[in-house]
Amino acid sequence: MLSANYLWSHSIDEGSVGGNNNLSRPQNANCRHCDRASSDADIRHTISVNSVYELPFGRGRRYLPTGGTLGALAGGWEMSGIVTARTGQPVNITISRRAADLPDQNSGSTQRPNLAPGVSLIPAGGKTAAQWINPAAFALPSPGAWGNAGRNLARGPGQFQIDTALTKRILVTERLNFEIRAEAFNLLNQPQYSAPQANLSSSANFGRITNVLNTGATGTGTPRQFQLALRLNF
Repeated sequence: MLSANYLWSHSIDEGSVGGNNNLSRPQNANCRHCDRASSDADIRHTISVNSVYELPFGRGRRYLPTGGTLGALAGGWEMSGIVTARTGQPVNITISRRAADLPDQNSGSTQRPNLAPGVSLIPAGGKTAAQWINPAAFALPSPGAWGNAGRNLARGPGQFQIDTALTKRILVTERLNFEIRAEAFNLLNQPQYSAPQANLSSSANFGRITNVLNTGATGTGTPRQFQLALRLNF
């Protein structure tokens, strides 16, 4: 069995607050609409492919069809897997400014820099964990003016992960079976990076990725993990 799903979506708002998002205050409190952009949770493309395959060994199968001890050991195994991939989430480029330099002197707002004309957001050598965003693409706004960089204009790393499982069910009675299951999460040990540092005023870290997506023991985005489970089904 093989199935695949693809999702295209676009989430737009004027400021993302709540859920797992950071507080995003408008740059200009008198122009909320000026912050209209892709939301913090916007994931444009997502694809998922899953499969289940019963290995052709054991009684009634192509190989070792007559059973016996070897057929009993080799038969009844089932391999499954899930491949997931998605594009990265938006990154809001910010800059620290003095209240006296802002048109409304509102130091609690989220300020953005100016865009440098004709300079790409992508570093010359391509995106890497050491430099995901090109700092030369931005400049400090003039005193008394707002930055012209749009909200959430950059994108963080995407995600790619393969999870697999090998399962064998041993029939005990008509209603009772014993299940052996070996699982591997992030089988290829693919690096799953979090968003880059996005405050231009922190020049030493700007554009750098310093964390992984998931530092916990479970869930999507962890390093490669193996798990063995034994279960009695009735």
